[in-house]
Amino acid sequence: MVKKKKETGYGNQRDFIRLAVEDDGGFVDELSNEVFSTFGDYGEIIPRWFVNSDVITVIYVKNGHPLGFAMLSALSGEVLAIAVIPKYQRSGIGPALLNHIEDLANKLGLGGLLLHTAKENDVAYCFFHKAGFKVLGTQEKYYPKGQTALIMSKAIFNNPKFRKGF
Repeated sequence: MVKKKKETGYGNQRDFIRLAVEDDGGFVDELSNEVFSTFGDYGEIIPRWFVNSDVITVIYVKNGHPLGFAMLSALSGEVLAIAVIPKYQRSGIGPALLNHIEDLANKLGLGGLLLHTAKENDVAYCFFHKAGFKVLGTQEKYYPKGQTALIMSKAIFNNPKFRKGF
């Protein structure tokens, strides 16, 4: 009897994360406008990051359809954006994207990740806190609509360059 491989999580062949290509720009823009509109107009910011050669954008794909994305500054280790189509939120896609970004940062030799999230965005705060991020401080009027941001960071201890200091 041949056992079938169990297909769960983002590890199965129909769910995967890949580097974004030029054609993904429309998806990234559309999703950004949908999920980030509370914080302001990202119509110029996200497309600028998307075409920046120092920003790595990854796409979560399920059954051939993009469901989320994440953006990482390869120079600073800042997680610039992470978004999942609302009806697919809380299904493991966000953590999969964040883990992928962390793996990329580790491969780039970065010692940690940094991000900003709106102070009043309790869902995002809990998501990042559960993933090991700690609050460093706040930045007033960070977002286009003037909201305060929490500045959060996470050390990447798997990085041998970083670990030498401990």
